Amino acid sequence: MVEDKELQAEIGKHLMQPENYGKLEDASCIGVGIDHSRKSYVIMYIKRDETTILDVMFGTNGTQDTTTLGSIFTDMIKGESIESAQEIADTLNKELQESYASIPAPKVDLSKPEGEQVERVSTEHQDSANMVLTAFNAAMRHFERKEGGIEEEQYEMSIVKTCPYSTTECHFVTKEKSKEV
Repeated sequence: MVEDKELQAEIGKHLMQPENYGKLEDASCIGVGIDHSRKSYVIMYIKRDETTILDVMFGTNGTQDTTTLGSIFTDMIKGESIESAQEIADTLNKELQESYASIPAPKVDLSKPEGEQVERVSTEHQDSANMVLTAFNAAMRHFERKEGGIEEEQYEMSIVKTCPYSTTECHFVTKEKSKEV
């Protein structure tokens, strides 16, 4: 119970006063995590050397949830070794995938008109966390590419969502209009 209160206080702190928000001018690597379905992104600026995250900042056009999660994550990895930061990201990504998998299948009501038959399932919280973690992974990849001689301003990665009621990735298919003869 005390742990829950401490966690809520920590989340509240990052909600009210996000840390590490903004642009880091002397970043070693820049990664962008994009959610094309929501037209949202997180951009992460990391200053690092071969072994340590020296500084980290982020920006987003996402929700308050995305800002809060970005603040918490960047606070967790700032000053950590690259190996430790990657372990943190991997652990959080595993928890994220479990969270996606635990979302119940949407209810279907065939008595409603087409387009209203499937109940909307919200993955906003998971998608926000996904963008933050994807931005981190993109920044790490950007650093690797720069070390390999590839010069680019930043490295972008799209988030991958797993359908909560399927074992495959989500595929959004637009319905084709029927041709009139």
